[in-house]
Amino acid sequence: MDDIKELFFNRKTVEILLSMLEDEKPRYPKVIAEEVGSIYPHVFNILKELEDVGLVESYKEGRIRFIRLTAEGRKITEKFQQIYSDLEGFQQKFSEERTREDAIVINRFRETIKSIEYKLLSEKLDKKDSFREVLKLSKLRTELERTNFRNDNDREEKNKLLKRIYYIEEKAKLLLIKF
Repeated sequence: MDDIKELFFNRKTVEILLSMLEDEKPRYPKVIAEEVGSIYPHVFNILKELEDVGLVESYKEGRIRFIRLTAEGRKITEKFQQIYSDLEGFQQKFSEERTREDAIVINRFRETIKSIEYKLLSEKLDKKDSFREVLKLSKLRTELERTNFRNDNDREEKNKLLKRIYYIEEKAKLLLIKF
């Protein structure tokens, strides 16, 4: 990689630097490779490029090569660490917001289903109003089927609501046959 920007848009590069920042003592390239879940030759090549641009330095003690961050490498890696921390915070807030939104949507579906069920099964509606409620229920079912929830609990709740709709639709068919 001739361009240093390309080097930093490689996830492994950042993982390697962050790994080195966590443990400030000089490291073996093989240990770094294990920590970041990559093969030694790949990590070795990245470390070589980082050394070429002055972010890490290596030295030998006997037959063993050690790697450590330079002062400049430390500054840049600390900035990456801050960016990752900010991204994790953003991701957490975003996830919490989506969870709240999904809960609101599920509650809206639940309340609407409950309202339609009450109206239909109370047998107080005439034929025209009953058909109107069945149509609303059908549209609601289609909307619920098309709604994608992000976590397992919400998907499970969606399935329960769909089963409830199917049940109400069957009951409504029996009621409409009476008209």
